[in-house]
Amino acid sequence: MTRVAVVVPFRSDGAERDRHWAWLAARWHVAFPDWELRLGEHPASAGAWCKAVAVAWALEDCTAEVLVVADADVWATPSNVARAAELAAGGAPWVMPHRQVRRLSAATTVRVLAGEPLEEAAAPRSALAERPYAAMRGGGLFVIRRSSWLAVGGFDARFCGWGGEDEAFGRAADALLGDAVRLSGVLWHLWHLPQPRLSRTVGSEPQRQLVARYRAARRDRRAMRQLIDERG
Repeated sequence: MTRVAVVVPFRSDGAERDRHWAWLAARWHVAFPDWELRLGEHPASAGAWCKAVAVAWALEDCTAEVLVVADADVWATPSNVARAAELAAGGAPWVMPHRQVRRLSAATTVRVLAGEPLEEAAAPRSALAERPYAAMRGGGLFVIRRSSWLAVGGFDARFCGWGGEDEAFGRAADALLGDAVRLSGVLWHLWHLPQPRLSRTVGSEPQRQLVARYRAARRDRRAMRQLIDERG
């Protein structure tokens, strides 16, 4: 039997993010009781948020063969996640169990956390904070063999604060492992206050510049490998 670990980077805020994670942790345990749930906590006392560090901490001593790397505010259809794990275990380079992201509004999130079924609450367009959009490679939740994760080097710890590391990982994984297998499905995103950032898509100028380098190397394995090796 293939061992699977759900790896979640997390920073407590003593409020909504903790409520999100309590709700999600319960769902992970119910949907996948045989999978290991590993939380990588990166507290504010550790400095600026760094997803790469949080995930690395979660993976300490982890020996699972397949990793489900998931943010602490998202959920995907369990059958799709299970299928993604099967595909990764069977040799797929890496797998995203969704094509579309649906961001819940603040009011819908409150109802869901209170017990209303997610799929029902989030079905109407009015339940969302914005229009559904295509999922970005590496964003939100993906499934990958541990050996492939190590081959790509995981997330780049040079991304500190909000944004950039997901796209950079997706570009690196596509270049070094092959294009992600994408399943038809939805990723639901619970509402929370946005992190400080320059714009809707850019966290900071250094992050923008680093992401641009990953984009430039996306079709050049050697250049991508050099970019990853710069991390030291």
